[in-house]
Parts: sequence; structure tokens; C-alpha cells
Amino acid sequence: MKETVLKYLYELAPESKARLSRHFSEEVEEFSTLISQIIQTLQNYQKLNPVHDENDPKQIAYAIMTKGANTVMAAFELALSGYLWEPPILFRNALEGFASGWDIVHNKTRFGTWQTKKNFSSTDSITNLKKAIEPIGQMYGLLSNMYAHINPVNASPSCVMSGDEPKLQFFGLIRSGKESIRVGEIYFSLLAAFVCLQLTELTFHQYSPELETIEKIPGTEFVRTKVSERHSKFVNAALQHFKTVVEDPSVCF
Repeated sequence: MKETVLKYLYELAPESKARLSRHFSEEVEEFSTLISQIIQTLQNYQKLNPVHDENDPKQIAYAIMTKGANTVMAAFELALSGYLWEPPILFRNALEGFASGWDIVHNKTRFGTWQTKKNFSSTDSITNLKKAIEPIGQMYGLLSNMYAHINPVNASPSCVMSGDEPKLQFFGLIRSGKESIRVGEIYFSLLAAFVCLQLTELTFHQYSPELETIEKIPGTEFVRTKVSERHSKFVNAALQHFKTVVEDPSVCF
């Protein structure tokens, strides 16, 4: 078994990930656009505010969201590596981080709680956030109940169809010709990255090189959410895929 694991790590895993990356090249391109916007916006803020100030909530949000950007990237790499259950667990963690950063900046009481280093709960930030953007609460609920918490619905290991028989998938290996079974995880990665970018822009929109998920309302200091025509293509494809999964779960195998 040890030799099998080593062969997977040194040979099979890199080859499998390379195939999935090529198969989902458009989605990889889109994800790269979204994560780059997160990182660039945060870096622009840091360049103009290089001295750390614990009394500035944006300094705290910058640190949390920078950590979260790495978490989002790690989850996407797991999705490209063929894993089924594991990427969403990281996306849940990232979402809590970005929600906490957003909450600390937009809610003085929450920032005060953070400063005391006592009784700060990131799930409370999710509660506050879903009051402003309700679909995020639904997304967090799905990530929690379907992936993070163990229950009868998610207790089964991931499987891959081989002929007419499902076989257990060990590690993240996806056989050649089966790349499309991970399209759901790839689409979910784009959704998670978009939401995290939106929270970044809502918090640091002054530092964004080009707003992707929000736009300023003319004549006011307010902003509203938006979805670009480029990204809408992936949203529509994802919605159609998830609808198909509900009707026929076998497409995931």
C-alpha cells in the first residue's frame, strides 16, 4: 500500500490535476480573474496603509481576508485535484473569514467585541451578513449541513462509475475521460470566489483596480451588486448543472 500511495503522490496526482486543469481551462481562467481581483484589492490597500493599526478595523479585515484568499485558492486546488467532499469544507472556512472581515468594518459593536478577544463568533458575522445579502446565508447553510457536519446524507465516500458499477475513489484521482464528474465542484469554486470577492469589494471598494461584483450608484455614496456578462455565462451553466444533478445524481459519478 505504501508504494501505491507514493505512486499516487509522485505520478498519478500531478497527471490527474493537469488533465482536469486542461479540461476546465475556461473555468480556471475565470477563477484566476476573481482571485486576482481579491489579492490586488487587498494589496492596494496595504500599500497605502503599510503601518499596522489595531484600532483600525480595516487593518483586521485586510489580514483576515488575505488569509481567506489563500484558503479559497487551496480549496480550488483540491477541486482541480479531483476531491469531492473536501473543497467545500475549506470554502466554508473562507466564507466565515471574509464575512468576519466585512462585519468588523461595517459594525462597530462587532469590532469592539473583536478587540476584547472574547466571545467573538464568526457565525454571528454570517448571521449579520445574511441580513444584508440573504443568498450568502443559504450558501453557508449548505456548506455547513451538506459538507462540514457529518450526517446520513454526506456519510458516503466519493465514488466513480466504472462500467455499470460504482467504485470507491481513493484520494483525488480522476481517471482519463471522467474529468467532467467534477464540474459541480469547479462551478462551486467560482461561486465561492465570487462571493469572497464581493465581500472584499464591499469592504475595500476604494482600492479595487476595477470593480467586478459591485458598482457605485450615481450621485450617492452607496453601491449595488452586479454580475458581469462574462461571469454570467458560468453562473447560468452552474445553475443548469445543479438542476441536472437534482434530476439525475448519477452525473456526479
